[in-house]
Amino acid sequence: METGIKVGDVMGKGVITAGPDDTVTKVCETMARYDLSGITIMERGKVVGVFTQGDLVNLVASGENPGVVKVKEIMGKEVVNIGPDSDISEAAKLMVKKKVKRLPVLRDGHLVGILTQTDIVRISPSVYDLIYEKAKTEEGPLLESETGMTGECEECGNHSETLRNVNGTLVCEECYEDIEEKL
Repeated sequence: METGIKVGDVMGKGVITAGPDDTVTKVCETMARYDLSGITIMERGKVVGVFTQGDLVNLVASGENPGVVKVKEIMGKEVVNIGPDSDISEAAKLMVKKKVKRLPVLRDGHLVGILTQTDIVRISPSVYDLIYEKAKTEEGPLLESETGMTGECEECGNHSETLRNVNGTLVCEECYEDIEEKL
């Protein structure tokens, strides 16, 4: 189901990146400064990985020192990406299938932007719902945890990693429970 909306029209263009030899602490400082939940890792102009908050949690749980460990030692090396001329529905289906929240956007192997779930939801929650339903029927049933979207709750304005769609409105768990109680 094509929407006619291209990835390049929706993606973020000012991509914050880090290098593979940076320490985890340095990369996390950059992520905190720019309020990022993940960061693209570049080496010699090429995308070589993605580092996420989940990678940090795993490192801390292992007891290793983030000030010593280089990001290349723990980053995800499989980089799921998309081109700027791809339809936004293709990007959303790819995110659902690969269970990622952000896609580096590459043109001829060069990073030109980043597309997040929030970017997709921002253009139209109903488009995301249609894409999700289509992906669900094509790929089989998805787990409830895979339905969570990241972004701003349209009821209270708080950031949430697990937004739910209630009649076209994206709400956090707390607001969802409030709505459920009223029914």
